[in-house]
Amino acid sequence: MPLLKNVGNTSALPLERITQIFVPGMLIIMGISSLFVGFSFIPEIREGFITRLLVTPISRAAILLSFIITQVVVLFLQVIILLFIAFLLGLRSSFEAAFLSLILVALIGITMSSLSYTISIITRSEDALASIVNTLYLPIMLLSGIMLPISLAPDWLKSAARFNPFYYAVEASRALFLENYSAPVIAEGFGIMLLFAVISVWLVVKALRNMTS
Repeated sequence: MPLLKNVGNTSALPLERITQIFVPGMLIIMGISSLFVGFSFIPEIREGFITRLLVTPISRAAILLSFIITQVVVLFLQVIILLFIAFLLGLRSSFEAAFLSLILVALIGITMSSLSYTISIITRSEDALASIVNTLYLPIMLLSGIMLPISLAPDWLKSAARFNPFYYAVEASRALFLENYSAPVIAEGFGIMLLFAVISVWLVVKALRNMTS
C-alpha cells in the first residue's frame, strides 16, 4: 500500500497528536458521505412527491434548498456527537478549530448532497446512481488522505492528490485541529469548498428546472 510506505515516519505522523490527525479525517468522511442521500430522493421523484411540489408557487431553488439544509442539519448533529465523543476520549483542540471545521464539513455536505440530488434528477435510477457514486467515492477517499496524511505517500500520489478538492479540505481541517491557523491550506480548503458548494447548488437547481421544462 503506497500510503503505508512511510507510516513509520513519526515526524509525519506524530503520535502525541494522533487524535488531531484522525478526527478531522473522520469529519470529512461524514461530509463526503452526503453523496448517498440521493437514494432516498429517487423514490420521491418516482412517486410524484417532487412533481406535486413543483406545481406549487414555491421556487425551484427553495424546494431543493429545503432538502439540502435538512441534510446539513442531520450532518451537524452527527458531527457534534462525534466531536463530543472525541473530546471525551482525549482530543485536545480549541473551540474555534471545532467550529470552523463544522463550517467546512457543512460546505462539503452541501456540495455532495447537491451532487447526489443532481445525479438522482438526471438518472432517476438507483442502479445508475449507485454506479456513479461508487465510481466517485473510492478515488475521493483514497486521494484525500482522510485516514493517513498524504505526506506519507510517494511523490506520484501526492501529485495526484492535489487534483482532488477534498484533499485541501482534509488538510485544512487538520491544520485547524493542530491550531496552525496561519497555514495557507486553511484558506485554500475553505475557498475551494465554497466554490464547489456554489457550483453544485447551481447544477442541481438547473437540473430540476430542466426536469420540468
